[in-house]
Amino acid sequence: MSLNFKKLNSNSSQAKKIVILSHGYGADCSDLLSIGEYWQRFLPDFCFVSVNAPTVCQINPSGFEWFDLMQTSKEKIIEEFQSSLKLLDQFINTELEEQGLKKKDLFLMGFSQGTMMSLQLALSYKDSIAGVLGYSGKVYDFNFLENNILSKCPILLLHGTADTVIPLEEMYTSYEFLKKKSIDIQYKVFENCGHSITPDGLSTGLNFLKLKVDL
Repeated sequence: MSLNFKKLNSNSSQAKKIVILSHGYGADCSDLLSIGEYWQRFLPDFCFVSVNAPTVCQINPSGFEWFDLMQTSKEKIIEEFQSSLKLLDQFINTELEEQGLKKKDLFLMGFSQGTMMSLQLALSYKDSIAGVLGYSGKVYDFNFLENNILSKCPILLLHGTADTVIPLEEMYTSYEFLKKKSIDIQYKVFENCGHSITPDGLSTGLNFLKLKVDL
């Protein structure tokens, strides 16, 4: 099974970095493409790829899901999580090969459920990637992540104080867990921000990408 996506090729003949954008529960790849368009204005040598989750969302048939959060079986959710991770990994490997890039040139950016995917996948790689930007998300399952950590990379978590979908406390718990694993992780909290990405959040994410790469 191949994943649908939308891509913004770099403005140079050879991309120097690639950012994979993973949407949240019930959304689709179009939701995050505008973020790539904004960031590429300042990072013209970057390729941005926004990818669809593989399964139609159970509660929003016009959108997609990486795994079904409505499931009552935790084991079934983890199975779906693993399946989506495998598909996303295959997709990323294909994109890296096409762009002539390596894992060290890869950034993962996620929103909500896409953050859960990005954290899990990034830390499971044998070779460290360039970094992870996680908006309004968390570690989904601590045991599942801990049992699969093979590498470490810079991580920035961004969250709003008014998020009622994934409360701020859950981001803090994820931060503390990853910090104890000696991972280079930071967070940025935005006052009165709900389950969304603010303009300040976009600017903070852009600065992260700029600081973590030598162009």
